[in-house]
Amino acid sequence: MRRMTPRLLVLSLICALGTATAGCGSKGGADKFVGSWIYAGAIDPNCQNIAAVDLTGDAVTITAPDSSHLQVDLAGYCNIAFEVNGFTASASGGQSCTFDIPSLGPQAIAITSWTLMMTGDDVLTSDFRGAILICAPTGTGTLTRQADAGG
Repeated sequence: MRRMTPRLLVLSLICALGTATAGCGSKGGADKFVGSWIYAGAIDPNCQNIAAVDLTGDAVTITAPDSSHLQVDLAGYCNIAFEVNGFTASASGGQSCTFDIPSLGPQAIAITSWTLMMTGDDVLTSDFRGAILICAPTGTGTLTRQADAGG
């Protein structure tokens, strides 16, 4: 049997003690995401030269029903459940957002994947993939945390 290297032994000990949230396969860390955010980015319908839906400036509210789950309200377009694993939150399929698509009107876009990744204390990156009819909407963006009104 091979002996553990000192580095692997230390990492195993940290994971066993539960002090690390990323890289150990433990779920949790929802509290990092909770708060009010402003979105900068767009959803591109990727369909018959239809213009992108600009979401820049839209408010996003993130709450945590427990330590490993989030509820994300994107400006009233949708309220989506995410599962948190360290610094990454992922939405499961079977959920949808309704966007007002230029020349098509309000359309429910089925989410195929949506990932939020903490890239700083006050910054999240967003990667959205969806499906509607014969189109495959995509979108990337940045969410910036807003200061609490109470200071």
